[in-house]
Amino acid sequence: MFRDLLVHVDGGDHGRQVLRVAVDIATLSGARLCGLHVTPTPDIPAVYKPSRVAEAVTHAEAALAADARAARAVFEAEAGGLLGHSSWLEVEGDVIERISARARFADLVVLTQAEWQAPVERHPLPVAHSVVLRCGRPVLVVPDAAVSAPFARVALAWDGSREAVRAIHDALPFLRTAETVHLLTVHTTNGPSDVDAASMVAHLAGHEVMAESRAETVPVAQEHKALQDIVQRGDYDLLVMGAYSHSKWLELVFGGATQSTLLSSGIPVLVSH
Repeated sequence: MFRDLLVHVDGGDHGRQVLRVAVDIATLSGARLCGLHVTPTPDIPAVYKPSRVAEAVTHAEAALAADARAARAVFEAEAGGLLGHSSWLEVEGDVIERISARARFADLVVLTQAEWQAPVERHPLPVAHSVVLRCGRPVLVVPDAAVSAPFARVALAWDGSREAVRAIHDALPFLRTAETVHLLTVHTTNGPSDVDAASMVAHLAGHEVMAESRAETVPVAQEHKALQDIVQRGDYDLLVMGAYSHSKWLELVFGGATQSTLLSSGIPVLVSH
């Protein structure tokens, strides 16, 4: 079971949506919920004249402080019903570093799909992508679309990798309460697959999870997109997958399942690395 949840909250609609999902999970599991807001150092573009930099910094700091106040107000409004099972924490610094550091004391980290850290030259992907790689904990990435827990129909992306194994075991609290669990494997037309789905189904049965194995064969060129298409057709509530079984930089250059799925998924994705 989840005992400690961490959710990063900003002052906008994204923060409210991801917090509602975290509150649902905390309520269902009886977990403690820590709301975290990280205020980054103001990023001032080089286009400002030296004489205007101080003014720009002042305006940026004021905006960041307002966002922090709004984030706390959102947390108090949405998580106030958790009584003594919630806490609020505000820190300053690099957003990804601070979330990753606090995540070491959580069973699950809940982040929005939409949050980015500036400047884009140093952070070309959303915050959730980098936190997944650094925090050592499972991360639930929540899309903008309104969703809620519990998750009745769960899809497990299974390719036999170390990352997929870890993600499935990290997701066991969700799997035990799901109505339907499908183990999805994608085979390409260039040869047979050696992924052992039957053994994973049997292993999950030992954890009181009755999973069904489903496989699909697709052309090699469609391999990365195939998983998203299968999940969309299956009308699932949650996707569980391993993150970055290949180098992140290879995925940035050539594309990959982790990058494309986290950026475009319309349902929550639980990822582990």
